[in-house]
Amino acid sequence: MFKSILVLSLSIAFGSCGQFKSFSVITEPTRPGLVYFSKNDGLDWENVGEGLPDSLSIGLGGIAVSENLLGIATKEEGVYLFDEKASKWDNLPTNEQILNDQVGPLFFYSNHIFLGTQYGGVYFSNDLGKRWSLSNDGLSDKTIRRFVEINGVLYAATNDGLYSFDNPQQKWDKVYGQAGLQVNGVTEFKGDLYLATNRGVYKSNKNAKDGSLILPNHSVHNIAADERTLYAMTYTSLLISTVDGITWKSCQAGLPDNLYTFNIIKKGDNLYAGQWDGVYSKVDTMASWKSTSTGLPTKFAATNLKVFKDILVVSTAKSERK
Repeated sequence: MFKSILVLSLSIAFGSCGQFKSFSVITEPTRPGLVYFSKNDGLDWENVGEGLPDSLSIGLGGIAVSENLLGIATKEEGVYLFDEKASKWDNLPTNEQILNDQVGPLFFYSNHIFLGTQYGGVYFSNDLGKRWSLSNDGLSDKTIRRFVEINGVLYAATNDGLYSFDNPQQKWDKVYGQAGLQVNGVTEFKGDLYLATNRGVYKSNKNAKDGSLILPNHSVHNIAADERTLYAMTYTSLLISTVDGITWKSCQAGLPDNLYTFNIIKKGDNLYAGQWDGVYSKVDTMASWKSTSTGLPTKFAATNLKVFKDILVVSTAKSERK
């Protein structure tokens, strides 16, 4: 981890009495990092980069959490797990073929590490990366955009629809899809699945392979829900619905104009939004968002946002610490 470097610049001139004429201190700012923690609900953030190389990038969905594991999936070096005792990141073995297939989202499920790629589909490991195997049975598209677990079922969002993982059979079943339907995210709300796609938001009954377009004329790159509200993240604004996705309204107040939201998560009573220029929060759904980015670099694109053991974890897409 890079730390601030103290640079002393002394300009000393001695007269007849040997006075000290000038003294200046310049502090070099800490270089921007890739992953930051907040242990006080977003009031301030700490760069947590020990063990990470100087230059890395993480795709959308590239942070995974479980009860005891926190991991990131990097395009250059594969998977890292966070060692809490040492407060550092440890790299897991990731074979060259996985890296060539372009690492994407990461997920922990059923004592396995699932790793999605852009070109090769799904890889998994049950021994912390010592061995990786393909898990593409049933997939008709190998571009994996995001993993989500809902009610104990693992879902994969792909470029031709949404798939659920049949764990006993070790295969994928298509839940809903159409030709060219790019699914970017999925959530559950009041017992139904809601899909964020390049064509809008689809509502799909979990027990039937059908769906209805409930938010047309929008490209939606992510979707989230809490007990009362659906959050659709479009490329122009954040939209919310409290009536099963039938009626939508803007939830953009306080967020920057012309910058879209990557993630919405809830921690306790607080909502958090990962934006192009940091993290925003609010308690009341109807209130305005307020920046909670103290400690984050300027214009920090908060592309991934998770909660791990009561800690907020955020990453940006790419770090260049030269």
